[in-house]
Amino acid sequence: MNYNLDAEDYLNYQLFNASQSKNIRNKRKRNKVVPAIVFFVLGIIVPGFDFTEAFTLIYISISVLWIFVYPIWDKRLYINHYKKYISENYQNNFDKNVDLILSSEEVFMKDGSSESKINLIELQEINDVPNAFYLKLKSSQSIILPKHKIGNLNEVKEILNVIKEKYSVNYNEFPDWKWK
Repeated sequence: MNYNLDAEDYLNYQLFNASQSKNIRNKRKRNKVVPAIVFFVLGIIVPGFDFTEAFTLIYISISVLWIFVYPIWDKRLYINHYKKYISENYQNNFDKNVDLILSSEEVFMKDGSSESKINLIELQEINDVPNAFYLKLKSSQSIILPKHKIGNLNEVKEILNVIKEKYSVNYNEFPDWKWK
């Protein structure tokens, strides 16, 4: 199969990895809840210092707004962060033609400047998301296979299922995954 990767493919991959990271999920939850609690507690404590009730309403309102507005802001923050990261680190890989041969024994990849032959024993897991397959290797590197660019999708799924069975690789399906 022959395809090329663009910035959007790398962005989706980075966002998927972030969504699967326990540390990032915990950090995002903490950043959503802790400031809201702090503002709520301040809203309760402030009247004890003879401030007006307006401060209480302001702090409690900020707390409630934070719970609803922060996830939108955080989502955009991660997207912008990864866009910058990708443009700095992967710009030389954009639109390079990649020839990939996926067999039941190995993956052979070739682009304009390099060739790779990877034994499938090194495959750790296969992640199937709506727009791509991510083949994660034990070295923590991944092979990105964008579904809309790889041609015969059913044939690729069949090969991946054979690989899953033969090498006891985790095949994770995320049919509804999207960055939130």
